Amino acid sequence: MGRLTPEKKSGLVYSGAAVASLLLSFVLVVALSLAGVDPAEAAHADWYLYLSFLLAPVAFAIVAAVWFVRTKDSPKAVVGKCRAKYFLLAVLLQIGLLSLSEVNTQFISFLERFGYVPSEVEIPSLDGGKVIGVLIAVALLPAIGEELIFRGLLLKGMKSFGLVGAALLCGALFSLFHQNPVQTVYQFICGAAFAFVALLSGSILPTILSHFINNAAIILLAKFGYSEIPAAAAVPVMVVSVLCLIGSVVWIVLEALKRKKAPPTADGTGGTDEGEAPDRKGFFFGAALGIALFAVVWLSGLFTGFGG
Repeated sequence: MGRLTPEKKSGLVYSGAAVASLLLSFVLVVALSLAGVDPAEAAHADWYLYLSFLLAPVAFAIVAAVWFVRTKDSPKAVVGKCRAKYFLLAVLLQIGLLSLSEVNTQFISFLERFGYVPSEVEIPSLDGGKVIGVLIAVALLPAIGEELIFRGLLLKGMKSFGLVGAALLCGALFSLFHQNPVQTVYQFICGAAFAFVALLSGSILPTILSHFINNAAIILLAKFGYSEIPAAAAVPVMVVSVLCLIGSVVWIVLEALKRKKAPPTADGTGGTDEGEAPDRKGFFFGAALGIALFAVVWLSGLFTGFGG
């Protein structure tokens, strides 16, 4: 395997996350079968839906725990800290990303022209106070777990790929992780955008906030009976969203230019790692298993959508 470079370690994190999450899914199915419960019949029950959404955060927690034990890294160092302005950037960016949701809609429409039938992502009941539990299990915990793995541990060893290269690759791997063809485009955009914020701020706290807002907005729209933004509010919301997107993109570009010119700092938020020779082969060697596993599930979902 050669020297265990930061890039190779990050690749192994991705494979570890894939193996852990898919293995837990398999364990759940086997456990239900042994208990005499038909997973197909239980699929719409709230308890089953909660378990389904909690599998990935639990898997990511296991991978993160192994990382911290083996590397002796401090969780605080991985989470990082940043100035308050980056939280504002994260919020503005997330509002701006709403205007790009239409890109995903168009991608789905494109697939539907060839007979693709998108599958709906079912969430637990939102009746009454149950919405609080859903916000925790479906919005908050996945936001924390995914940001810790993708914009924390994974991105940690990808900095030598350069700001743009690391962000785009992180977005692609994040999109593939979701294993759902209809989410591919939007998840790639969100994953890359979050990566830019994490790299520039030196912390995953702003991206956890942004990620939570994204998830929570979907849940709250469903709670109040909307599959999307109400028509009466669509135009003004879209205008505000586009303005926020333009403003946040300009902000990111200016921050990136400033960082490129600045000398490296102790917390890694200044300067650039582009001068270091990145171990690309090591990264993809480490990530190969994860990429293969998620790609198989993604292709299976695509094939199923076409009636295969």
